[in-house]
Amino acid sequence: MIIGLTGANASGKGEMANYLKSKGFKYYSLSDILREEARARGIEPSRENLIKLGNKLREQAGPSVLADLTIKKINDRNNYVIDSIRNPFEIKALRKLNNFTLIGIDAPVEIRFKRA
Repeated sequence: MIIGLTGANASGKGEMANYLKSKGFKYYSLSDILREEARARGIEPSRENLIKLGNKLREQAGPSVLADLTIKKINDRNNYVIDSIRNPFEIKALRKLNNFTLIGIDAPVEIRFKRA
């Protein structure tokens, strides 16, 4: 089973990911994939640099590049939770996987602002 998490900032995606990890799911974050790519290129993984690198990768390899890189790490023997899904192209790429389910996480604005 592969579960993708999407939602607004501070909506509870991390809590859901932690719960699934506690149940044996392997965790991947598309943001972590971007950080790995930055380190491999010798780029400091600051927020500004990650935004620039993400945009550059999307220009070079298409808008689903981070999902595509994550997909290469997945096998059929494990359950996975994938976080930091940001755009419809990433969802489209992930939906090609067998057993992929996308879950949208939401919370009231007041709670999200308290968490942030």
